Amino acid sequence: MHDRLINSRPALQAAEFAREQGRFDAMHRELFRAYWEEGEDVSDGAVLREVAARTGVDVSSMEAAVAENRFGDYLDARRAEAEDLMINGIPAHVIAERYLVMGAQPYELFEQVMAKIGVSKRETDPA
Repeated sequence: MHDRLINSRPALQAAEFAREQGRFDAMHRELFRAYWEEGEDVSDGAVLREVAARTGVDVSSMEAAVAENRFGDYLDARRAEAEDLMINGIPAHVIAERYLVMGAQPYELFEQVMAKIGVSKRETDPA
């Protein structure tokens, strides 16, 4: 839905601020909804303010944290850690601390990996 690559760093900063406030799960969910379902630019301050407001995050404090790059060192360290593990795609799933599934992959690939670690295929509800 996007005609250009979106810089997700402001959204990552906002999510880390929300984590401090105990609102990470809600913020994470709403940021994904804004980006993937609504086609919003999650690097835009107005979008971040709207998402923060609807998730109960202190909007003005979140804006200040993003503007001052409060979580920059933390995010840089997480990126370096990922690169050390040869993770260079998004999303990246590490399964059972053994298998790395990188990038958007079909469901069947996840089924194969789960079978390798002994997890049975989930039965679907017949209803």
